[in-house]
Amino acid sequence: MSSPAHAFNDGGGRPDTAAALTVVPPPAPAVVELQNVVGRLRRLHRASPRFLSAARLQQIEWVAAELKDAIPLGLSETAGESLAYLLAEDAVRAYLAYSRGGLLRTMPITSTDPVSSDASERIRIFCLDLIAREAKVPFTIPPALPQKLSRTRPDFANLITDYLDDLAARHLVEGGEAWTESFSQESLVRGRAMWAVMRRLTPRIGELEAMWTTDCVPDDSGLYTVTVIRMPQGGNHGAKPIADQATLGKADSALMDDWLKLRTELITRLRGGVPDHLWLAVPPSADYGVPINRRGISRFYKKVADHIQRKQDAAGVPEEELIPTRWETLRRALAAPD
Repeated sequence: MSSPAHAFNDGGGRPDTAAALTVVPPPAPAVVELQNVVGRLRRLHRASPRFLSAARLQQIEWVAAELKDAIPLGLSETAGESLAYLLAEDAVRAYLAYSRGGLLRTMPITSTDPVSSDASERIRIFCLDLIAREAKVPFTIPPALPQKLSRTRPDFANLITDYLDDLAARHLVEGGEAWTESFSQESLVRGRAMWAVMRRLTPRIGELEAMWTTDCVPDDSGLYTVTVIRMPQGGNHGAKPIADQATLGKADSALMDDWLKLRTELITRLRGGVPDHLWLAVPPSADYGVPINRRGISRFYKKVADHIQRKQDAAGVPEEELIPTRWETLRRALAAPD
């Protein structure tokens, strides 16, 4: 059981006011400055979430909490005196060593290895730079860790395509009624069209969610050109979104055509405004016809990957060769240079 945060007086009763005020020392000046900077970044996020996303703000808050916990461990003799000293090279080097070793963890982990990952260290360095920029204090960016990108795994993409094609053959073509794979007919029609775009353009979940019907245009031959708006990533402030286009092949264009026909049927039940979003919820969801959110998209991918993983596991495939269950993991592998 943890000890109380105040000292009891000699009489064993409640502490007097003076004792209560002197037990907890005031935060170090560096912590006060850090809290002020994080507060400004929170306001920046509320005012312009596209300039500073919720995910990035969460990472900044995580790094700020680690810095606060690291000061008493002795980052440097002057780390607590000001934010400039806290972000000095020697203090940052010590902070990264503590965090790399897992000494600043506050959440339990299932792994027996507490060492932090390279990806986490890169995020820490990036957030430190953002904090320093906002505070207008000098900051020397530590040497970047080499980023290990997974090599392209077309076989993983083929597994998903083959699995969805097999489902379609058994249920859409043959008219199967037992949906043992927990996919409805509508979700399979949407899923195959969505996967065609995912495989062709490797969009992020948010970019896929933001697609509109105007981003999917057929030509005279019936081939669809799809457009994904690439949003700036990695703190590229001031960078503009970029339109990325690709023309689907004949088979994938047929899948998109099937989805657009089904999509028209889904929205006939809606009253009021008709959504322009390309991807909509489907039965058995009670909200079918309304735009699907990114959680729904990630659930679709994970459901497919889970089924494939079970088949791989039954076939004795090694764990390191199992298909990723997160789209972002597979997306990066597919988008990585050869």
